[in-house]
Amino acid sequence: MDAGRLALASVGGVSALLGLAVLTRPAPGDAARYARRIAGTMLLAFGLAAIVLTVLLTHAQSLELVP
Repeated sequence: MDAGRLALASVGGVSALLGLAVLTRPAPGDAARYARRIAGTMLLAFGLAAIVLTVLLTHAQSLELVP
C-alpha cells in the first residue's frame, strides 16, 4: 500500500470514528440533536466511502486492473 492509499484510509478511519462520536453524544435540544444526526451521518458516510474506495483500489491493483 502506497502513501496515498494509506492517507486515504487514515482520513476515512478518522472521519468514521468522528462520525460515530458525533452521533453518540447527547444533545441539549431538538435542533442540536437534528444537527448532530446530520453531521454524524455525513462524517460516517464519508469515512466509510473512503475506506471502501481504498479497499477497491488496492484490490484492483492486485488484479493488475490499475497501473
